[in-house]
Amino acid sequence: MANPRGTFTLFKRETMRFLKVYMQTIFAPVVNNLLYFAVFGFSLHRAIPSIQGITYLQFMVPGLIIMGLVNNAYQNPSSSIILMKYQGIIGDLLSIPLKRSEIFLAFIASAVIRSFIVGGVTFLTALFFISFPYTSIPIILISAFLVALFFSFLGLFVGIWAKEFDNQAFIQTFIIMPLTFLGGVFYPITSLPAAMATVAKFDPIVHMINLLRYGFTGLQEIPISLSLIVLASITIFMGLISFIALRTGWKLQN
Repeated sequence: MANPRGTFTLFKRETMRFLKVYMQTIFAPVVNNLLYFAVFGFSLHRAIPSIQGITYLQFMVPGLIIMGLVNNAYQNPSSSIILMKYQGIIGDLLSIPLKRSEIFLAFIASAVIRSFIVGGVTFLTALFFISFPYTSIPIILISAFLVALFFSFLGLFVGIWAKEFDNQAFIQTFIIMPLTFLGGVFYPITSLPAAMATVAKFDPIVHMINLLRYGFTGLQEIPISLSLIVLASITIFMGLISFIALRTGWKLQN
């Protein structure tokens, strides 16, 4: 790293940007997840007392943590870059004495921090109501980190590609949200008809939830090795695509 101080300064700028509006960027997503927890968890856990040996609340919380990681990792870099475009200062970002790899690192690190804060607070709040057997702490940490990385990369790429906030919202509303709700947050994919369960396995968020749920509870609907390979592969691919877009100045330079 040629300019660690400059990289940290950009990272600090991106981090302080979301911390200054914590009610919107941290508090609101946590409350949103807790509403899902209250509405679906407490209303359904009596009707669905057990899923393969774990309670419905234990089943659902890993999915809610994934939702926190996904949405916040995606929103942080995408909204920041689009805002720079609106303000007409995107050229300043490209002209500061930082390598593109250092800019890349600062944006991604800040996005991962934000997603971990929201996911961590969601988890800590859930502990007031339930406990977990914790099958594998390493799987929990690795899968959470890879999920945050993947959607940070995606958010950076969308920020570079998008012309306005409508483009960012389109990706989140019509792609990320459906994939999340179809990813088995509130139900086991094995409960779906055979054809739909097969199709669901092509949803990357199914593999993300499967990994985190296994780490917390030991429940797995897809082999853990397969989910790890899928998640690691798409994360590396998305990272390369977003870095190439930033390095070449695609959609950023006239």
